[in-house]
Amino acid sequence: MGIDRRLAKALEAANDALQHLSIIPDFGSLDYTHIDQLLARVVDLPTEGNQRNSRRNLLVIRQWMVSDGPSVVLLKVLGQLYWRLGELNSSQFDKFKTALQQRQPYLSLIQDTNGIALVVQRIRYIQRSKADACQDFLCELSNLVGVRADSPMLSIEALQVTSRSPTRSVRSRASILSQDTGLASLIRYVPSSTVPAPGDMENFLIEFYVKSICPGRTVASQSNSYMSLLHVTDSCLSTRYALLSLSASYLCEQLPKEKDVYHQAELYYSTQALQSLAAQINDGRDYDGALATSMLLMHHSLINLEDSPLCWSCHANVLDAIPPEVINHHSDPALFLRAQIILARTAQTPHQLSRTRRHSFEATDWLEGVLQIESTKVSTTLGVSSRLLFIISSATSLPNSQDKLNRLMYAQLQETQIQNLRQWNPEPEGPEKEVLLASAEAFRLATLIYLRCHVYGFTRFHSSILELSDALHTLLLSLPVKGPLYTAIYSIWPFFVAAVTANSDKRDRLYQRVVPIREGDKNTLSVVLKRISGIRTWLANQDATCQRQNGWWDEMLSPSFSTIALGPHLLCLG
Repeated sequence: MGIDRRLAKALEAANDALQHLSIIPDFGSLDYTHIDQLLARVVDLPTEGNQRNSRRNLLVIRQWMVSDGPSVVLLKVLGQLYWRLGELNSSQFDKFKTALQQRQPYLSLIQDTNGIALVVQRIRYIQRSKADACQDFLCELSNLVGVRADSPMLSIEALQVTSRSPTRSVRSRASILSQDTGLASLIRYVPSSTVPAPGDMENFLIEFYVKSICPGRTVASQSNSYMSLLHVTDSCLSTRYALLSLSASYLCEQLPKEKDVYHQAELYYSTQALQSLAAQINDGRDYDGALATSMLLMHHSLINLEDSPLCWSCHANVLDAIPPEVINHHSDPALFLRAQIILARTAQTPHQLSRTRRHSFEATDWLEGVLQIESTKVSTTLGVSSRLLFIISSATSLPNSQDKLNRLMYAQLQETQIQNLRQWNPEPEGPEKEVLLASAEAFRLATLIYLRCHVYGFTRFHSSILELSDALHTLLLSLPVKGPLYTAIYSIWPFFVAAVTANSDKRDRLYQRVVPIREGDKNTLSVVLKRISGIRTWLANQDATCQRQNGWWDEMLSPSFSTIALGPHLLCLG
């Protein structure tokens, strides 16, 4: 992303926030989640050596609050601006402030006494919260061990507690949570040399793919689809180019000083991949390689959503370009492509779906001929079984059925299937398998919620939705967001379902939980959080006494009820 582009994106994020603030009189129903998170860090700056960049960015915010007034921190309301400012150097930031100071909405904000008073109030709230939390914890420790909590002689054994999972698929969350430490990064290795020797670029990019990208794609120890794609590159040139392009894209971020070098490589290899892919499809050869290439190209598009004029979903067109009788419908690349489309459809309204050209697999039983036991196996790349994905896809199309009686009967059949579904994986027992099964269970709970809301019209205040949402919320809080057990299978779609069906307090806790992910590597979570933030006002205005309302899920997704302008691309929830 060029210098001017970064500045433009930061200004765009600020304008979105100003627009959002302008429709909330006196900041009465303002969502403080992102604001409190930023204030807490600005007040108590990090001191660890590995957080120097964060400290520098926070100091910039702190000085900005001093120079222009406390209210500038309210621009963090949508959660976008902070990391956008982190991309600016000092000269760009000065231009950013100058541009804002020439805009009346900004001047009105920093001069608004209500805004200033609100920020001061939030700082005092954070101060009290930290003090109260410390005191409460000291009391817990005191009650637990029967001695004064400030005693230095507490034993480790006395402080051990057990944690029971609320869901059936995970025996214990203790081993998962115990490893929720370390960096929130899906990139496990950064090369010491920043630029390879002349003529060695491809080997360098492949090594980065193997050592850095593949380990972060799954928590499984026995199966890694991304590693399997490496073997495809030996015989399929388009897959090789797509892999090289993906590595170069990540290196643009990991090695910013050499960004121009890797950006050129990214553009070159992605162009070559597309050209080679088109040629092999036209020639009718190596269809398995074509699926692998499309999977990598879709991954590449997903992590560069804001820089691409094309929607990431275009790479699923390969499923229509290849004759269906020769497609390996049960390969990992095919499942990956289908899963992204299926989950994205759940965030589209019936009107949008009616104007969308559907893929051929969406009108067929692509699980036909697959044994039940095999279809319930949890994908180590997606964290969910193909059987559950098929049910989600079916639930999305159900409300369009003209026969109401058959629609409800089929929905009840699906609900029974979801409730009885036993997802499994052959991974050896251990925390890795627990994370896989926890992810699958999160998808199962989210699917039940989605079916009941989307098809039956149950609102988030319905007793069954409240119960399911609570269980899903608890499970999501147990999933790792950093450390060795945090991988790309983190359950974004279940997170979306939980966030739109939870109350504001639980939604805020979910937001707080994923802060490490949002501020980590390239991912799609930030776009999802922005979409959820756009409907917070709509959610807050719903009638809590109404437990059933046909079409409320679709109404929630309507662009007219979002306070944030929705982009042209499908929302990626995979």
